[in-house]
Amino acid sequence: MIRGFYAAKTGMISQQNALNIIGNNVANINTLGFKPQVAAFASLLYENIDGGAGAEISTGHGAKIQKIGIDFTQGELEPTRRDLDCAILGDGFFGILDKETNITTYTRDGVFHSSVEGDQQFLVNVAGDYVLGKDGNPINITEGYNSELIGLFSFPNRYGLQLLGSNQFAETDVSGQPQVDNVSMIRKGYIEASATDSATEMVKVLKANSGFSFNSRILQSTDEMEKTVNQLR
Repeated sequence: MIRGFYAAKTGMISQQNALNIIGNNVANINTLGFKPQVAAFASLLYENIDGGAGAEISTGHGAKIQKIGIDFTQGELEPTRRDLDCAILGDGFFGILDKETNITTYTRDGVFHSSVEGDQQFLVNVAGDYVLGKDGNPINITEGYNSELIGLFSFPNRYGLQLLGSNQFAETDVSGQPQVDNVSMIRKGYIEASATDSATEMVKVLKANSGFSFNSRILQSTDEMEKTVNQLR
């Protein structure tokens, strides 16, 4: 019966982690360009035990979250009437160069500003980091701004990107190297809203709560059976 305790425990932990993911999605319902995360479950190792009379019984060890994926559904485009704001139609990403670390990350958040550095002006994001052009270099807008200067980048497997937080993604061996995206388009004067759908997340909450409660009852029932067995000894 101890096996039942552990199986129920792993189920409760998995559902709690799923609720944490859902909570993060809901918290970012107003985050521009945000892409919600999705939890994929998997059963833990099964083993065969002797069920008597030559029969074998397959018994599992509970469940776990096998992978946390990203839902790259296109968010709604909202007008802002700011020339520097940009939204992406398609699968591309904006390239961002961190001024301090010199590391390039990628985002769907297209709220941009002008940064004056000496006698030069550069296009930057809300954190003040450089927006990259199609040549992979910071965009100098000293002589004028044109959204066509902004580079869009895609990946052989965007689902392999690493989510860093602050709405930033990093390339990995799984995602492959960034490539210039000539298919996606930029809508100037628009921003992409969060792709989180509140109704979908609420349904996920109900399912996760139901799974957590069910595993909790299994834990309680297993405890009661264990007590009964101990009293019979």
